[in-house]
Amino acid sequence: MESEHPAQPALRWDYWLSLLYKRLIGPKVLAVHVAGLQRKPRPGRVIRDKLRIYAHCTNHHNHNYVRGSITLFIINLHRSRKKIKLAGTLRDKLVHQYLLQPYGQEGLRSRSVQLNGQPLVMVDDGTLPELKPRPLRAGRTLVIPPVTMGFYVVKNVNALACRYR
Repeated sequence: MESEHPAQPALRWDYWLSLLYKRLIGPKVLAVHVAGLQRKPRPGRVIRDKLRIYAHCTNHHNHNYVRGSITLFIINLHRSRKKIKLAGTLRDKLVHQYLLQPYGQEGLRSRSVQLNGQPLVMVDDGTLPELKPRPLRAGRTLVIPPVTMGFYVVKNVNALACRYR
């Protein structure tokens, strides 16, 4: 029996990534220091860093987060999971995770994507699903699965650079 309504098409990775980026990332870029990852290049060798971490002020138009919050954008291109422990004033803050992973048997070639373990599909032709974060308790180590991208909003940091436009 054929359905009256065709299945909603899966939107590609770049769509969901761009949507989350636009909603969470503000215009101010922040410096990131990652202890234990800085390696000295050996002569004649190029270091290809497979764990990339970017920090921005959280978009001040996002009413779910107060000014002064910080959003980390983390890309793990390794074949293994990576653990990141937030330090300093970030250590004792609640974090909202938006983790994008491939959905289905095709892995990175999958046309479908999941957010925090839930497949992302349009509700109907014009309605986006709710993009719910996964709250992580304060002080928890961030575990970044292999070959994933994630946004981590560190709430209520009250970062001076992020409080004003």
